[in-house]
Amino acid sequence: MEDTEAFAECRETIEHLRGLLVPSLPPYKPGAGEKLLRLSLVWREALFHRVVDLASAAFEMFSAERLVPGCTLTRALFETVANLHFLHKKMVEAIETKKLEKLHDCVVRGAWGDKDGSLKIETALQVLTSIKHLDKEFQFIEREYFHLCEYAHPNMKGGMGTYSKITLKDYSVMFGTNPQDLEMDPFGLGDLSLILSIAKILHERLRAVEGELFEVVRANAKGIFRD
Repeated sequence: MEDTEAFAECRETIEHLRGLLVPSLPPYKPGAGEKLLRLSLVWREALFHRVVDLASAAFEMFSAERLVPGCTLTRALFETVANLHFLHKKMVEAIETKKLEKLHDCVVRGAWGDKDGSLKIETALQVLTSIKHLDKEFQFIEREYFHLCEYAHPNMKGGMGTYSKITLKDYSVMFGTNPQDLEMDPFGLGDLSLILSIAKILHERLRAVEGELFEVVRANAKGIFRD
């Protein structure tokens, strides 16, 4: 695979984010709002670990010209980054309004939620809601997300369009993981580069609001997650 500019940018951003991952958190001191603060950090850092894990795997797939798994993993990355964006939005709202209910709901549902009801704790956040919020700031995110969905689903793009090469004259067919030699950049790698650049921005934003958020939560917890 030719080392194009898109490949180089993805590799660089993945390694940058990998270097920022937090390996552990020390025990916290019980007090008003401390559990909310701790769970906010745990969810944030878990999401960034997921970002690096998914991005690394997607990068490997695109490098091997495996378009469908690359796009499917990138789609999951879009959802993860969208939740990071939603978390940041709720943190900023909490700082500005001094009201913690929406942040509390976001963190609890994000950290503990599921969709199949097996955990019986909380209902997970609706990922399309997070995608739409992300799209309001970063144009074309929703459009690109649905483009990736076509590869994640067994539709034309994610099925026949990728795994077969048809000669229309006589309908002879060649099969394979990419028999048409589709270029990775315009069909999927470009989206990986795009969402990684946003993940990098969000990492800086989330770290920037951390101190102010801690002060607001500790002053306005009023029993939320109190020990």
